[in-house]
Amino acid sequence: MTNSPPPTPNPNRRRRLTADELIAIGVALAGIGTVFFWGIGQKYQPMFERSIASLGGDNTINRQTGAIGGKTGSNEPGRQPIESIARDRQNPAPTTIVSPPPTIQTEVPAAPVQTAPGVTTPAIVPVPVPIATTPVFTDVPQQFWGATYITELRKRGILDDFGSDRFDPSKQITRGEYAKMLDRAFADRPTTATAVNFNDIPADYPRKEAVDKSVQLGFMAGYSPTKFAPNQSIPRYQLQISLAKGLQLPIPTSAEQVLSKFPDAAQMPTYAREKMAAAVDSGLTIKDGTADRLKPAQNATRADAAALIYEALVKEGKIKN
Repeated sequence: MTNSPPPTPNPNRRRRLTADELIAIGVALAGIGTVFFWGIGQKYQPMFERSIASLGGDNTINRQTGAIGGKTGSNEPGRQPIESIARDRQNPAPTTIVSPPPTIQTEVPAAPVQTAPGVTTPAIVPVPVPIATTPVFTDVPQQFWGATYITELRKRGILDDFGSDRFDPSKQITRGEYAKMLDRAFADRPTTATAVNFNDIPADYPRKEAVDKSVQLGFMAGYSPTKFAPNQSIPRYQLQISLAKGLQLPIPTSAEQVLSKFPDAAQMPTYAREKMAAAVDSGLTIKDGTADRLKPAQNATRADAAALIYEALVKEGKIKN
């Protein structure tokens, strides 16, 4: 029996890899892949971080503070670890809306304004607002001798009976108008007399209540038990003695000595001299530029009445002179 020769190897047939060879090749490919992906990550990581950071807010603030969403960044401005960025996207910090400061209308001490934690704006210095100096009434100029008295009484509503535009300060005042001024100026004083029913004060007279009150307060009286004469003008001396009676001013020891300073004091009735001396001694005089004259018989003007009531309120402590 003839032995057959061994088969000749086929050069085109691939050899199977052994298990050890396959493991070696896998390890090599894993190492190469790790190095490859590590290099890719190092190359593109800054761009990836910037893309995410732009979603969290203004990059300008991040570069200045080195933080996004209030967490500390890396040593390089604007950089932040990826895991920190992910947490910030899941739990974004609340946005604080800072309202603009209100308009300052009055002068207050300047102080820094705290708009946000750690951010202080410059102090706002208020500008003083000039106080208006226009007269209360259009016909009462500032240079008028009684402007101060009229202005102060107008502020307190004592002259509301005369309207809101014109006062006519040089017009003679009537008894009814004067009663209204007294009622408004001394409404808080207790009454000292009983009311009187005057025949010339009808029930629909607009100043009836003021007339009644001026009588009850002791400032005024009727010409008779039945006549008040509300539309009659008032001599100047009657204004002063009415205030001396209503305020119960003390009569000076020597009334004649007080009145002797005025050469026209003899022009008033005898019954009025003591009350006039009490008014003058208490400072209730009309300072219209003629300090050495009382002009007692001259009819009083609205400005005269305003001046005397002003002085009376100063004496009562209701106006600071």
